[in-house]
Amino acid sequence: MKLLPLLPVLLLASCSTLRDYVPGGGDLRERAALNLGQRVFSDHSANWLDEQPNAGIEYSLWREDGAFGYDFGLNYHRDRITMPVFGNTVMRGWEATAGLRRTFEIEGLPFTPYIGAGVTGWWADRDEENNTARDGEESGAGVYERFGATMNLSDHAYIGLDVRYSQEDFIQGGNLNMDGDVVSLTLGVII
Repeated sequence: MKLLPLLPVLLLASCSTLRDYVPGGGDLRERAALNLGQRVFSDHSANWLDEQPNAGIEYSLWREDGAFGYDFGLNYHRDRITMPVFGNTVMRGWEATAGLRRTFEIEGLPFTPYIGAGVTGWWADRDEENNTARDGEESGAGVYERFGATMNLSDHAYIGLDVRYSQEDFIQGGNLNMDGDVVSLTLGVII
């Protein structure tokens, strides 16, 4: 499953074709962003590690007056902690996302809110000093929903705040339940 990070590259490679399928009229709007934040696991899913720093890249594409556009992203999270019984524990994971985004440009507001939903493919690895049932690799699929807002700094740059909730264990039901929120500061460029 270590090929999972290549998924967005394959998706973006077909963007020239994807542009023909973006609904609405007017010019295309394209954005690329770096997301820096925190992944906070759900209470029931990660009592062994509550949160991890998260970093990601994202590409968004929509038309000026379209009902919705497309999002593609890749996120990485990792943390290291020494825990009783388990010893030195390192948890890391990759997550590829693809979904739809709806923006709401409201006249007079300096920022643009949005909502979205999509699917995820994920891979995670828990490495412990003392082997337990949770030690090892796992991968799966899931869904997410998100909301946030962006604010243009110039014609070519913007900042934003993004909150994404992922449900990633309901298909497999494995040892590593990856449900949780990712809250990020977004630093982006307008292409």
